Amino acid sequence: MKLSKHSLILATIVPLLFGIVILYNFIAAINILQPLDRSTALVYDQLVVIGVFSLLAFAVYWCVMMYLIHLLQQNLLILDANLDKAADIGARHLSDSKNLLNQVISILKKYESNQ
Repeated sequence: MKLSKHSLILATIVPLLFGIVILYNFIAAINILQPLDRSTALVYDQLVVIGVFSLLAFAVYWCVMMYLIHLLQQNLLILDANLDKAADIGARHLSDSKNLLNQVISILKKYESNQ
């Protein structure tokens, strides 16, 4: 199944938007818990850094995966075109081989008939 460029762009952007919404909700949750002394107050800064870097890591990973899918599709098109060329060359080679064999057979028949 070949994905169009439009669907690849959507498949790249939509999960990233969901990731931003998840990060926003994560930060909202730790902001609610931050004033409480023994909950997340001591590790609040680390939680923010973990959330931001998690989103950035997911974004890089997802964009790379979508780019690789795009490259695979391009390679499939190139391979398909090259396979068609190779099949044409192979068919031409078989035809030439058949003609050469027919010529050899006809020469052998002439040689046999002369003896």
